[in-house]
Amino acid sequence: MHAGVLVLTVVVSLAAFVQLHAQETPANADFCVATDGNDANPGTGEKPFATPARARDAVRRLVAEGLKGDVTVEIRGGTYELSETLKFGPEDSGNEKHSVTWAASPGVKVIWSGGRKVTGWKRGEDETWSAAVPGVRQGKWCFHQLWVNGRRAVRARSPNRDAETPYWQMTGAELAKDFKRYTFTFAPGLLGNWKNVSDVEVVTFGEWEINRKRLESIDEKAGVAVLAPPHIPSRWNEPRRGRWCYFENARELLDEPGEWYLDRETGTLSYRPRPGEDVTRSEVVAPVLTRLVEVTGTAERPVRKIHFKGIAFEHTDWTVPPGGYLGVQACHYRTAEHGKEVSYRIPAAVRWDYVEESSLQDGVIAHLGGCGVELVNGCHKDLIQGNHVFDVSANGVMLGGPTDEPTVPRDDRIANNHVHACGVDYPGAVGIWVGFAHGAAVSHNLVHDLPYTGISLGWQWDPKPTPCRENLVECNDICDVMKRLGDGGGIYTLGFQPGTVIRGNHIHDVRRSRFAQAAPNNGMFIDEGSKGFLFERNVIYNTAAQPVRFNACSSEWHTWRDNHFGSPPSAQGKVGTALACDGVSTFVEAPHSPALDSPELTVEAWIYLTEFPAGNDARRWIVNKNRNEWVEGHYALAIESDRLGAYLNIGGGRTNCCDCWSPKGALTLNRWHHAAMTYDGEVLKVHSDGKLVGSKDIHKKRVPGTSPVNIGRRQDAFVYFKGMIDEVRIYDRALSADELKTHVDSPAKVKDVTREKGLAGCWSFDELPESQGVIREIIAQAGLEARYREGLSAKD
Repeated sequence: MHAGVLVLTVVVSLAAFVQLHAQETPANADFCVATDGNDANPGTGEKPFATPARARDAVRRLVAEGLKGDVTVEIRGGTYELSETLKFGPEDSGNEKHSVTWAASPGVKVIWSGGRKVTGWKRGEDETWSAAVPGVRQGKWCFHQLWVNGRRAVRARSPNRDAETPYWQMTGAELAKDFKRYTFTFAPGLLGNWKNVSDVEVVTFGEWEINRKRLESIDEKAGVAVLAPPHIPSRWNEPRRGRWCYFENARELLDEPGEWYLDRETGTLSYRPRPGEDVTRSEVVAPVLTRLVEVTGTAERPVRKIHFKGIAFEHTDWTVPPGGYLGVQACHYRTAEHGKEVSYRIPAAVRWDYVEESSLQDGVIAHLGGCGVELVNGCHKDLIQGNHVFDVSANGVMLGGPTDEPTVPRDDRIANNHVHACGVDYPGAVGIWVGFAHGAAVSHNLVHDLPYTGISLGWQWDPKPTPCRENLVECNDICDVMKRLGDGGGIYTLGFQPGTVIRGNHIHDVRRSRFAQAAPNNGMFIDEGSKGFLFERNVIYNTAAQPVRFNACSSEWHTWRDNHFGSPPSAQGKVGTALACDGVSTFVEAPHSPALDSPELTVEAWIYLTEFPAGNDARRWIVNKNRNEWVEGHYALAIESDRLGAYLNIGGGRTNCCDCWSPKGALTLNRWHHAAMTYDGEVLKVHSDGKLVGSKDIHKKRVPGTSPVNIGRRQDAFVYFKGMIDEVRIYDRALSADELKTHVDSPAKVKDVTREKGLAGCWSFDELPESQGVIREIIAQAGLEARYREGLSAKD
């Protein structure tokens, strides 16, 4: 089983998560809230309140009188539909000695919802059902998300989300110089005669963010869409020819199960049920609120020691402003407002400002139209822990205030959260985003299934000093990220952050979409101005591009200790274990020695391919030394698609590059092949499975080089091998055909270079790397800590 899977299988179910930790709640609560309660009651266990707002007001009276002890509000199981944002301030706060805790009853599911149930469904044509939604036609309610039985429905769109090609490519985009007219053009036949065109939105994908704008009109025959004003230049991720996009929110696009459409003119909600859904018996929820909870203090009077435990925060909305959403990065955006350019961030369902020593623990942050949780100004020593964050339109968890020292968040901790499936509507989203913060700790989180970056740290695009420093990103398991956009990674950093440590993280399976049109996707992208970090004991492998990339900074600006890049746990080999190469990051490097660079030589290895390399350059280097084929002293055992070959460079430069290749078809898939090259000072030969398949007369003496040996990539990192490599041997002599045939017929391990004549180096990978035990240790420590794993279900 893959190591990443081992971590994923311990993830929790919602009920188990709440039950396990809600039991820590004190048995004797000061107040109680229940869905069958009454706000006229005294709020006791026998006569509970009906709403959290009424309980807050009761706590407020105790705070005004001066807390004599800790206060607990018990929330019994059920869904509480909030009529407005639930706001807490200093008047609801704990103090230096005592706390206020809002906690779910042990073993129950408590939801604070910003949604309303939609009922009264009637069947129409083409398997479409409809319901009249009060307030929509009157302009009092318009929502942009819908959930059916806890599953997000898809706003009617084209192309369909599950189509083989779920996007269209633009043929052009033009913004008038006076910014009054903005047009997109498409191939003929794509655009339709959509009735409520002013409600239709077009989503265009840039490199690391998106743009979302409403339409003004459509010329169906000409393939021209005119965008609704006001407009400003996009600057970053600008729409242009070749960009991918889709259209959303037209009744005519409602053509697939799971899609919905809200007609604002008639107030009618239409939905096409998925197979097996009975919409008359389903729970259909539409959001009303943008924000569920606000906790707001001041610099002079912060909120202190207020805790939320075991509560699910669900069902929020967010409306794109009239000027549209022009993505900058991580769900920060620009828009046109009153003739000016302004910048914002998509709001979160839960926001804290000037909150100290408080926590949000063991809950659920899900089914949201904006971001999840944000701690902004003056938040100190707060804890976001043990929460399940998923099905979020934008960012998951955010921490970050302005750049001035008095308001920057300090000493906050984001730990043991399971964050996934964010960026549903805004794929530039980040699982956990930390902007300007001092002493923040992001540790033991499981972060996966994201369209962009897993964890982002910093918000300054140059190395100028800011209050952002001494942060810690430690022991997180980050995988299956960068699934849609580009120019990011498992971890992304910005700016000068002295004293910051990135340690013990397990980063793997960083993807690359076929629709991405950006710079590479990496395990860690160390971006502009990043400086002053310690990178220690991180494990990175199976990434779309190199494990670590730098932009407008350099490796020398940081300290590096005991990191393991491109080294996943070993795989079953021809004999024992093998090096599993992912094609983008995995390789082994051995230091130079004269014996590995003799005038005569043999290089052999067992290789296993599950696919042939393809593209404009289908060559891949199995074993090589001295940079590349145009460099003096380079030698290599290589493949090109299904051919086996070898390189020698004697004299330097392109004209002195000598190569020799087998005929096509020498290699087949899904089986082990023995590959070998020999050079006796006269003839370069290539052998496949003990048979001579190619030779070239050279008759030149090799000039040794001094670079390391690389296994699994060309030594200059131009390309990486994909497949398995086992039992690599390098000799300081040319083996005979009979000797090679013996190795094919009787594959065996050679661990001691003194056991065979001329054997200069051998790699069996059973002990590769020496750090393999360390890698497993780091992987085991990453992700959720043990107490969050015990008793938790793998159903999630």
